[in-house]
Amino acid sequence: MHTYKKTLGEMLLVKAQHIIPVFQRPYSWTQKNWVALWDDIRALINEGDKSPEHFLGPMIIDKGKTGAYLPEKYLVIDGQQRLVTLSILLCALRDIARKHELEHFVSSVDELISFTTNDGKTERRILPRASDRTAFELIVSSASTLLFDKHKIVKAYKFFLGQVRRELRTGERETFAILNEIYTVIVARIKFVSITLEDMDDPTKIYESMNFKGKLLFVADLIRNFALMPLSTSEMQDKFFHEEWEPFEQLFAEKENGQLNAKELEDFYYRYLIAKQEYFAKRLVYSKYKDEFDARVGNLQCDTNEGEAKLEALRLLVEDQKRYASYYLRIVHADLEPSAKLKAAFERFASLDAKTAIPFLISMYARYDDQQHPYHISEDEFLNILNAVESFILRRSIMRLRTRGYGLDFAQAISKSKDLQQLWAHFEGKEWPTDHQIRIALMGFPLYQRERKKTRLILEQLELSFGHKEQVDLSDPNTIQIEHIMPRKEDLSLEWRAMLGGEADQIHKTYLHSIGNLTLSGYNPELGAKSFHDKRAIYADLGGSNLGLNKFVLKQNQWTQAEILERAQMLIERFIEIWPRPQTPK
Repeated sequence: MHTYKKTLGEMLLVKAQHIIPVFQRPYSWTQKNWVALWDDIRALINEGDKSPEHFLGPMIIDKGKTGAYLPEKYLVIDGQQRLVTLSILLCALRDIARKHELEHFVSSVDELISFTTNDGKTERRILPRASDRTAFELIVSSASTLLFDKHKIVKAYKFFLGQVRRELRTGERETFAILNEIYTVIVARIKFVSITLEDMDDPTKIYESMNFKGKLLFVADLIRNFALMPLSTSEMQDKFFHEEWEPFEQLFAEKENGQLNAKELEDFYYRYLIAKQEYFAKRLVYSKYKDEFDARVGNLQCDTNEGEAKLEALRLLVEDQKRYASYYLRIVHADLEPSAKLKAAFERFASLDAKTAIPFLISMYARYDDQQHPYHISEDEFLNILNAVESFILRRSIMRLRTRGYGLDFAQAISKSKDLQQLWAHFEGKEWPTDHQIRIALMGFPLYQRERKKTRLILEQLELSFGHKEQVDLSDPNTIQIEHIMPRKEDLSLEWRAMLGGEADQIHKTYLHSIGNLTLSGYNPELGAKSFHDKRAIYADLGGSNLGLNKFVLKQNQWTQAEILERAQMLIERFIEIWPRPQTPK
């Protein structure tokens, strides 16, 4: 970002528009704020040139991308209340000067309020949000404000008009001298810390660092405004927002209160843009969206001959966002998925804690959903891909391989997945553990201790692999829980020590959380730290035989290292069958 000390005159005397974004609250200053500002101005007048620089706080500006033939456009991220209020005060000075026929003074103020573009069009230097724009325009154009008397902008104008007139009545000098003194303070002596954002900056973080106490700023707000800003009139902005943009954002509305979930929408933008471009850091979402917008829509100006074509390009961009948003939401909220098989796969994906894979998955969903896609995939192929993602992540977790870099790995997979063989080859090159490696590592891996959510997923899928005729409902984790056959209690009972032998403590430490010692049960409170024989009896008496995972346990007379390893070996083979590592042809 670039930071400068600037006066109001330095900020405004450029051929540019400062636009108040639609995410900002309407003009909200009241008399308390106006009095404080006026008192500051009078104090500066009384102190003369002896006073130090007077700062009126930071002004955070985001520079939009515009063509050379157009005025530059800036989004006012923070500072709209001060900017609008000072402009209103300048209009009050101008209108009093006009009544005293001080035309040169009137021209000086008008130059700060408006400018003429290269094609002779008059533009306002400040463009408030739509709800404030009419009242502001009436004041700027010196028109009647009778119908807007209750608007705060009009009230502010009348307040300052009264204050300036009071100065004229009590002053002994000429009208021009008094007006010019106030004008000079406003334009040349009040300063701002002007912060202009660059593409690499995260506006939300900068906003928060300024200790902003009002409405929080989200990337979704910035993106919305950036996309609507080029529409040349507030009517066009409102129409496009209600007809196109709002239906897209409503996909991310909370069910309870209908409020926009801005954080989830921001996460969607992040995953969507990676799917469309390449992997990047999340702080660059806003900048990357602007790049995508420019590539898809270009320099949209709907009052030009190309306006309709550009407007259609904007509609197509929003339609694309809607389509990918539906994929994203089905993946992260599996209950929205109409296909039972895909729903189950997305529920399993949620247990992996691997949101970095979402750009890849939404890209695959687009290929599955679009029958005309050049690389269309069937539902079975999509399920194979989802299973491969599970296998890749689970196997690497067991091998304790790094998870940093998954974002880049999955982003690269998008362009390396024209067919499944190419995709398998890509993941093989990213250290996809082999069956042999898994057989060795999973035997003693402390699964429950290190990967609790993944443990539940693995045990559930192992249970389903037994294909029991009277399948137990595993969906409620409060009913069916993870059970340690050899109990978790560190102080083992005498019965357990006698069964485990002289190496009881070492066996307990090594295999307690391993796959061979873990199962599912609906009777955890009854089982507790009981002896193995008591646990086995409870499994049998309370229907434990309904779970395939417990069949082996019920057949054992003791539970020692040998039984744990034998069961682990059996379950590991099932694990390898459920989550295979496809072999690519040499």
